Amino acid sequence: MLNFALAVLAGFALGTPAVPFGLSSLPPPVALVAALLGAAGCLLSAVFASGWLRTRRLLWRSKRRPVTAGPPPENRRNRRNRLDGPTGRRARRLVNRYGVIGFGIIGPALFGTWGSAMLGTALGLPRWRLIGWLMAGVTLWCTVMLLASEAVIDAFGLR
Repeated sequence: MLNFALAVLAGFALGTPAVPFGLSSLPPPVALVAALLGAAGCLLSAVFASGWLRTRRLLWRSKRRPVTAGPPPENRRNRRNRLDGPTGRRARRLVNRYGVIGFGIIGPALFGTWGSAMLGTALGLPRWRLIGWLMAGVTLWCTVMLLASEAVIDAFGLR
């Protein structure tokens, strides 16, 4: 039971890479379930926490900024958006090309579980669609990681 709880905790902290950790002490299907439970907790907490923080930040900015004052419009365009970095550009390009479904399937492999959940929320994707498709992507990549880990374990005779 302790090994299962540790595998769930590793799934929460690491996401997909937690599968080999779970395989060290659990049978493969149980390790997969533990990693998926941890990843589901990770996705839910990351999406809802970052959504809540985004809402609080927008409320704070709207209260702080006077309606009539502010920089002229030409200066507003020169401000740098936090999603203008290389990761944000890659995520926006992925969403524009493949939509929420593609982002949910490919995102965990490119950005990790935590990163894809927070990037999806920052990009303004719908919460429940994002969570559902990210969970499908995490399930896919955890299964791939499980099969690859089992193949390596069998090839080198580590069990």
